[in-house]
Amino acid sequence: MKTKLFFAATLLIASVACNKDECYECHYDGPNGEVELPGEYCGQEAEDMENMGFTDTDGQVYDVHCGEH
Repeated sequence: MKTKLFFAATLLIASVACNKDECYECHYDGPNGEVELPGEYCGQEAEDMENMGFTDTDGQVYDVHCGEH
């Protein structure tokens, strides 16, 4: 019984630790609609994308949204 509890606790801790760096697809709302950014952004990288935004070649900065929120 102790082995099963230990195993279950280990899985729970591992899943919580992995969730800290969840990865998301990100997009911004451009003048012609939603634009998907290539790739996925994980953890701090996704947070930085949302905080800094996306700058296009003309210097226009757009708000970035990652994930389903």
